[in-house]
Amino acid sequence: MNSEISNSSLKETLEQVQLRLAQSEKAGKAAELSLALQTTQHEKAISSLRWELDAVRSEPKLHDVVAELEERTREMDQLLQSKCAEIEDYDDRILEQVNSLAVPSHKLTL
Repeated sequence: MNSEISNSSLKETLEQVQLRLAQSEKAGKAAELSLALQTTQHEKAISSLRWELDAVRSEPKLHDVVAELEERTREMDQLLQSKCAEIEDYDDRILEQVNSLAVPSHKLTL
């Protein structure tokens, strides 16, 4: 009778171990699938981040762009000042010519 109890107990233990093994295998497969999905998502995210980083690296640095625009603005200001002075000189010459032709009592002024 003792061997029957022992045999029955061993069968019950074996069934429990087999059940736990099946559950563990199922959980392991689910974990593998989840890991594969996460790996794919991470690879896509890393690829996207690398693409963005390459794009940022290939763009000119903001500081350099600002410095270039400031230099161009200075050049344009100088050109504008030069042209204004040229126009004023031209206006003065024309005014002098007109005044030299005008009647002395009616001198023009601007």
